[in-house]
Amino acid sequence: MSDAKKACARSLVGWILAAWILAMQGAHAAEDEELEERLPGMEVQRIDEPVFKGRVVVYEGGKENAREVLLVHGIGSDGARDFREHIEWLQKSYHVVALDLPGFGQSDKANVLYSPGNYARVLRHVAGRFLKRPFALVGYSMGAVVSLRYAAEHPEDVERLVVIDAPGVLQLQSLTSHYLAHVGLEFVPDAIDPVVGLARLARRLLAPLESLQPDLEAVLSNPDMRARVLGGDPAKIAGLAVASEDLREVLPKVAAETLIVWGADDTIAPLRSGKVLALELPRARLTLIEHAGHEVMLEAPQRFREALEPFLDRGLPPEPAGPEVRLPQHGDAECRGERDALFEGEYGKLTLEKCPDARIRNARVRELRMLKSSVTIEDSRIGGGKIGIYASGAAITMTGGRIEGDTAIRARSSRFDLAAVEVVGRKAAVASQNRSYVVFSLSRVHSPRTNGELHGFYAVTAKKPL
Repeated sequence: MSDAKKACARSLVGWILAAWILAMQGAHAAEDEELEERLPGMEVQRIDEPVFKGRVVVYEGGKENAREVLLVHGIGSDGARDFREHIEWLQKSYHVVALDLPGFGQSDKANVLYSPGNYARVLRHVAGRFLKRPFALVGYSMGAVVSLRYAAEHPEDVERLVVIDAPGVLQLQSLTSHYLAHVGLEFVPDAIDPVVGLARLARRLLAPLESLQPDLEAVLSNPDMRARVLGGDPAKIAGLAVASEDLREVLPKVAAETLIVWGADDTIAPLRSGKVLALELPRARLTLIEHAGHEVMLEAPQRFREALEPFLDRGLPPEPAGPEVRLPQHGDAECRGERDALFEGEYGKLTLEKCPDARIRNARVRELRMLKSSVTIEDSRIGGGKIGIYASGAAITMTGGRIEGDTAIRARSSRFDLAAVEVVGRKAAVASQNRSYVVFSLSRVHSPRTNGELHGFYAVTAKKPL
C-alpha cells in the first residue's frame, strides 16, 4: 500500500473513531440528562465497576465543601432517590456522593450475587474515585447492612456511620418474614402464636427451618438456582442475601461512632433489630422517629433531618448521667389467664399460666415459670438459682439481658427467640425433656457443652442439650 493510501486509511479510521466517540458521548449525555432529573442539583455519571463488571451510576453534589458523605440506598427501583428529600440540604454543607447500586436504579442489572460483601467492594471503588477519607457513611435499609460491612472492613475510611432501619440483623428464622415478603419472597411463613397450638407451630414453622439455611446459601451461590428460585431478580437476590447475612464478626469491628435511626412503627425491619444493634455496636446510640415506618426518611423528613444533622456535625453527644434507679420490690407474683400483663421491677418467683402476650421489662426475676403462655422480655436479668426459666408449651422472645442458673433454661415443647442475650448455665444452658426450639441472634452462650456467640437455629432434645 502506498504512503498516500496508508495516510488515507489512517484518516478514515481516525474519522470513524472520532465519530464513534462523539456518538457515545452524545448517548451518555442523553442518559446523564435523564438521570439528572432523578436527583436535581446533582451531577451524574456512569462509571465501570470491577465487582460485577458492569456500569454503575454515581451522583455528586456540593463538591466545594470539605466534609464528605456517602449515601447508600435500600432495595427498590428508586435507588439513590431514597434520599431525594435530603439531598438539597446535605449538599449545602457536604460534598455528597450517592450511587445506584448495581441491580437498582439506572445501574446495570444481572443475575449475580448482590450480597452486602460484594456491595461493600463496589462502595470501596466509588469512594476511592470520588471521596477523600475519612467520610460519613449513611446507609438505609439494605444499604445500612452494606454500610455496616464497609465500616467493619475499612474502619479507617469511616468517620461517622448512620444506620437507618436495617433488616437482616436478627437470625433469618427469628419471628417474622415481613422483610422477605417486602421483596417478593414469601416462602418463609410468618410465626404462629404458640398459645393457640404448640404442636402446629413446630410442625408448620420451626421443624422445616433446621435445613433451611444451607438451602438458602445454595440458592444464592448458584446462578441457575438464582434464576430458577428467584427469577434472577436483583431485588429478590439482594433481599435474601441481606436476610441471610451473619453480622457476628462484623459488628465488633465497627470503630466509628454510629447513629441508629429507626421508624418506631417499622414492620419490615422491626425496632427490635435497632435495639440489638445499639447493644452490639461498640459506640452507638438509637434514635426513634415516632409515628414513622420503614421509609422514615420520606415519612418524617424534618424529624429525620433533626436527628441526622447534629450527628454529622458533631458526632454523638455524651451519655447523660442519670441517678441510679432502684427497682420496685414485688416478691413472688403470678399471672393466670390474663392477656397483656406487664411486669417491671424485682421478683422472686414469677409464674405465668395461660397468659398470652405478657411483657417483662427492666426486671430482675429470680425464677420465671411459664405454662402455655407467651412473653416478651426486654432489658432484664432472669435466674441465679437452680433454674432461670422453666417453660412448658410456651414462647419466649427476649432482647438484651441475661439468663442464668445451674440450668439456665429448662423447656418442654417451647420456643425461644433470643437476641443479644447472654445465657449462662453452670450445668446446661438449655435442656428440654422433649423437642423445643431456640433461635439465637447475636447471643452468647456459656455452658459445659456450648461456649461462644451463637447466631442460628437449634432444636433441643433430652439427648441434645446446649
